[in-house]
Parts: sequence; C-alpha cells; structure tokens
Amino acid sequence: MADENFEPIRLNAKAPGGERVLKSFDDIGAFILMRVETNFRKLPWWQAVLKDLPQARFGARQKETHAAMRAALSEEGWLAE
Repeated sequence: MADENFEPIRLNAKAPGGERVLKSFDDIGAFILMRVETNFRKLPWWQAVLKDLPQARFGARQKETHAAMRAALSEEGWLAE
C-alpha cells in the first residue's frame, strides 16, 4: 500500500471513540466502519470520503480522499485543531 506519504489526521475528544490519530487510509476505513453511525455515512461529506477511499488505499486519489476526510471530520466537529 502507499501510505508512506500519509499526513496523520488528529481527532479531538468529541469524536466517537475519543481522541486518536488516523495514520493511514486503512485507519480511515476502520474509523468510518466502526465509529461513524450508518445513518451519518449517507451524509454528503462521508460519501465524498467513501467514494475515493478504495482507490486511495492503493495509491490513487490520495490527496482528494485525505482532504475529504479532513472536511468530513470538520463538518462533524471532530477534527483536532
């Protein structure tokens, strides 16, 4: 996988599961699967992440997926400053 250039994303204490750091695209997928409620995954900002996540895990569309994840966390108020 191509996670060498992944810039860690910090979540604040308000995020489901508490404060944590996402260190890879696999971490993003696991966080969404295990911590984001199914109903919330239908929201446009989570759909933007989920749309490109499979490609990002294998090297394509990484910048777009990373930016979409930061935007989704920001929308939810879970992105650490």
